[in-house]
Amino acid sequence: MSLRLIGNLKRILTTVIVAMTAAYAAPSSAAVIIGRWDPSFGAAFPDLGWRGEATFFVPDACLAKSGWVFNFESCSNFGMKILSADVEFYKVSDPTNPAFQETLAFDEPSSVVERMNIENGVLAGLFGSFDYSVPSTLPLAGGPYTEFVLFFEDNIARMGFISNPPDGDETRGRSDANAFITFRVVPEPGSLALAVIALLATFAAVNRSYRRTR
Repeated sequence: MSLRLIGNLKRILTTVIVAMTAAYAAPSSAAVIIGRWDPSFGAAFPDLGWRGEATFFVPDACLAKSGWVFNFESCSNFGMKILSADVEFYKVSDPTNPAFQETLAFDEPSSVVERMNIENGVLAGLFGSFDYSVPSTLPLAGGPYTEFVLFFEDNIARMGFISNPPDGDETRGRSDANAFITFRVVPEPGSLALAVIALLATFAAVNRSYRRTR
């Protein structure tokens, strides 16, 4: 490979890196944010892990604010929502065994959101919940007589449960191990398109450089 071609490739790659970095680092107007967590449940179900992922919606106007923003404020007008969440139960001491795994789907959007914490245009915490419970069939999680609710307290996800075994008394409780949430913005379609265009431009430029040096 000639020195000229190497130089051209370096310039092209530098341009692409700058373009892609700008595409993803620029303030986003997208209001869909994903949060993930992966704790153990705690004393109620000591060998139960419950990794989860939730999708949140923040009205665009609220992303320009800083700090706690209430759902009743004009930027939202009760538009803040928890769109969906999946919670994957697994056995902490045997995490890959499918016999001890189950996914609870919270797939009906919930507008039971009191407020959200906005930092630099990104969701950093919220107080809200799904307004319904989802049953479990996994014995490790008290199934089939236990139902779970999912809620959020600032940057921590929590689960509550109600168990009604036919031969015992009703019991209630909640997870007591902190499930800290990692938030990330879903890239805008425009940002993704810019990245694709940059890659296509790279291939075209490399092809041209290669032809000139042949």
